[in-house]
Amino acid sequence: MAVRVIFFGNSLSTFSARHFAALLDVPGELVGVVDVPATKQNTTNPLAAVGLLNFVDEARKRNIPAYQPSDPNTSSFASELAKLEADLFLAAGYAIILKEVILELPKLLAVNFHASLLPAYRGKHPVFWALRSGEKLSGMTVHAMDPGIDTGDIIYQVRIRTRQDDTVATMYKRIMDQSMDFVRKLIADAEHNRIPRQPQPKNTGSYFSSTTEDDFQLDWTWSAEKIKLFITITPGKCFAIVGGGKVYFFNAQKEVGVTTYSPGTLQNIRKTRATVATGSGVLSSSLIQIEGGEPESFAGFCRREGFHPGDSLTG
Repeated sequence: MAVRVIFFGNSLSTFSARHFAALLDVPGELVGVVDVPATKQNTTNPLAAVGLLNFVDEARKRNIPAYQPSDPNTSSFASELAKLEADLFLAAGYAIILKEVILELPKLLAVNFHASLLPAYRGKHPVFWALRSGEKLSGMTVHAMDPGIDTGDIIYQVRIRTRQDDTVATMYKRIMDQSMDFVRKLIADAEHNRIPRQPQPKNTGSYFSSTTEDDFQLDWTWSAEKIKLFITITPGKCFAIVGGGKVYFFNAQKEVGVTTYSPGTLQNIRKTRATVATGSGVLSSSLIQIEGGEPESFAGFCRREGFHPGDSLTG
């Protein structure tokens, strides 16, 4: 008999969409889907790729029950899910901690796909935080869910090397490319009641939470290497206050040489790139966007705003 599965995810997340698509390609019976509430749909890997499925829309096309409870951990919602008689819960990108009232429902197990090498980087946005921390390795851990935050037994794990030019999107893609087969393996192991489990090490690991606007504000007193890393990881998300307004940076490059200018001083304006002194080294960028504006060259912006080499961008 096919394994009956309820899928939990974020309908605006590529991470959720790819795992859902993989689930549709394996022998199992999808009996329900659960989406995070709209207030929890913030994601560092938004659904953007052509051809990826919004799992809620796809479930409704197939007449499969779809839910979006504001609080999944209620007795009334538990009663609703219990009617579906699921063998397995599969969560990927579901940003709400499920409590015992929900976790006790599946006949076999509730399982989560988490994009880190647990016990490191428990919590939200693990790829973002791993890249921010300069990790050499990241990966995917499939683990049993318990009432803690990503603390359940490890089922499968794969390690993936990071690269200097990685963005959150490219790292997520490489992780998922290597880990999609875990969906097929999980369903096969569940069908034969042989899901492996290895407890996580005690008193180890790390936890990270949601991002805030402060996490994306650049500081020119940082090193050029650090500023470049932050911009590269999330192009168009990191900003500096220039002339009293927010300027978002899409790319960055650490320039060769040193500077005698103080941090935040415009050092040079080229055809499209402009260079800025930092706390250690010189940084250049060619593409920026002011708040509410359109992407433009950093050099063009500096000329338009009347900045000259030697001027402070910090006001």
